[in-house]
Amino acid sequence: MPLKLPSFRARRNAYPADLWTKCPTCEEMLFNKQLDKQLRVCPSCAHHFRLSASARLEQLVDAGTWTEHDAGLQSVDVLGFVDQKPYPDRLVAAQTATGLRDAAVWGIASLGGTPIAICVMDFGFMGGSMGAVVGEKVTRAAEHALESRTPLIVVSASGGARMQEGTLALMQLAKTLAALERLRVAGVPFLSVLSDPTTGGVFASFAAVGDVNIAEPNALIGFAGARVSVGTIAQELPPGFQRSEFLFAHGFIDRVVPRAGLRDELARLLRLLPARAVDAAPAYAPPELDLDRFRPLSFLSSLVEKVGEIGLPDADRAATAADHAGSDPRDAVWSRVLLARNLHRPRTLEFVAAMTDDFVELHGDRLFGDDAAIVAGLCRLDGRRIAVIGQQKGADTDENIRRNFGMPHPEGYRKAMRVMELAERLALPIVTFVDVPGAHPGPESEERGIAESIARSIGLMSRLRTPIVTVITGEGGSGGALAIAVGDVVIALENAVYSVISPEGCASILWRTPDEAPAAALAMKMTAADQQALGVIDIVVPEPREGAHVDHAETARRLKAIVVDRLAALDELTIEQLLESRYRRYRALGSYTEAEMPEPTPPPVGRGLGDRLRDLLGPGRRVVSGAIPSWSRDEPPAREEV
Repeated sequence: MPLKLPSFRARRNAYPADLWTKCPTCEEMLFNKQLDKQLRVCPSCAHHFRLSASARLEQLVDAGTWTEHDAGLQSVDVLGFVDQKPYPDRLVAAQTATGLRDAAVWGIASLGGTPIAICVMDFGFMGGSMGAVVGEKVTRAAEHALESRTPLIVVSASGGARMQEGTLALMQLAKTLAALERLRVAGVPFLSVLSDPTTGGVFASFAAVGDVNIAEPNALIGFAGARVSVGTIAQELPPGFQRSEFLFAHGFIDRVVPRAGLRDELARLLRLLPARAVDAAPAYAPPELDLDRFRPLSFLSSLVEKVGEIGLPDADRAATAADHAGSDPRDAVWSRVLLARNLHRPRTLEFVAAMTDDFVELHGDRLFGDDAAIVAGLCRLDGRRIAVIGQQKGADTDENIRRNFGMPHPEGYRKAMRVMELAERLALPIVTFVDVPGAHPGPESEERGIAESIARSIGLMSRLRTPIVTVITGEGGSGGALAIAVGDVVIALENAVYSVISPEGCASILWRTPDEAPAAALAMKMTAADQQALGVIDIVVPEPREGAHVDHAETARRLKAIVVDRLAALDELTIEQLLESRYRRYRALGSYTEAEMPEPTPPPVGRGLGDRLRDLLGPGRRVVSGAIPSWSRDEPPAREEV
């Protein structure tokens, strides 16, 4: 029997993962050491691999200048969110895999000799999703840049707002943009770097509004995911949709810069864009207030006790409570969602007709066109001249098609901003009505800048020098709702809902099926009562017995009394007090803890192979509070991280 000798030929299909990486574009196997020398860019096809926060910092900042701030911030599970696993378990898994406490780091450094504040996101941590910690770090970086008058750089890599933190994650859009508006007014430069991917609420907030926007080649950048767009518009997407070059061609990116030239490009811009001289800058100064005593919105607590007197009779309130008592919590929440979506529910124009006089509608954004999904105009409310803005769904199929089912395009939000600025110039209070499933996600919206228009509208509302009262009448869907909902007082009808994403979208991602939408709605705490408990909504107005859809006039009567009362109370504040209380309102939204961080220790000298292997296999291999390691994570994220 012949002997079978072992083969010593190389197994060409076996590539150790710690030595080789397969390029997802050209499928060539790349030796990791050579790939690192190329800054994680494929030498064959120029595919840019994703970088960890530590690798990005090592590439950009001057050696030895990086100092991390607020490294101990950690997310808190305020909602008690559970999908296929509890949110705290997902956090622990992400922390173990990355060595980070959350999806962003911020600190101070120098770049090309210029001192900067810099915040870098890490897609490896739950898809770089923005929750309270990420929003807090971006905001603290902006506030430090304002105080020290040093340029701010934010490097984005994110799938959007974090669903597990619900509307508290959504409120980070308002928080971060308000801080950046103060930076802009003070004349301090902000450079936004968009890497692969930058999508959703991150793109519709700070990432879109840099003084200069820079993107890496072929990075995925967009507001809504491609699958959402296709599912909504049922048509083929254009070539290169939602890529850096697509955004550059449509005017929303200043520069598309390969990674090898990014550091030099930023250094050149920093030399050309110094912070404005202090003596020439109308720097923001908070009003002189006794903040222990000053509570500009303290009237809300007393008003909540009176809402019932304006709203339901005692018998109706008792009957409404009995309807939901003892029922399945999922069914109770889902019934609210269905009521919020009821086709016969009063819309903005119905409320305006019932509550105001002399309404004159204004049309057009003065840039592209008009959008029937948003109505805006001037009117009188109880004798007071006001500006009114709101989303408008249709009452039937034909009107819904004409109004795009209440989903605004960019020109709708720009029309709203035009009316907001008009109201500010004429010292008119603003009342906004929110009822939208979300902004329009199609390619024409991306081409005309849906994310940029949402971000600009949120930022504008944060600094408008006139009172704003927001009313959520039906659906408050994600950034499309927040774009006109940054109010001094936020009111909601009893059966309104407010969410960071639709329950069907959340269920499709986290439960892998839209059939679990009721469970997702319960987990996200979408109802008006839940949102009031979280501090997102100030006042909940009771609806008639069967809901607002059965009695438009009575619903409008109850709502009018509250709105008139709130506008009168806001009149008592000076403009400086109004702006400061609005800033603090959104600045305070979001929960986190702060852990004590140990002093960083320098790496030992002369480390052996065993020490290096332990670093590679240990869970804490990417701590960026000390020296910056060059390790980077390029594996694709789990589906739920996107």
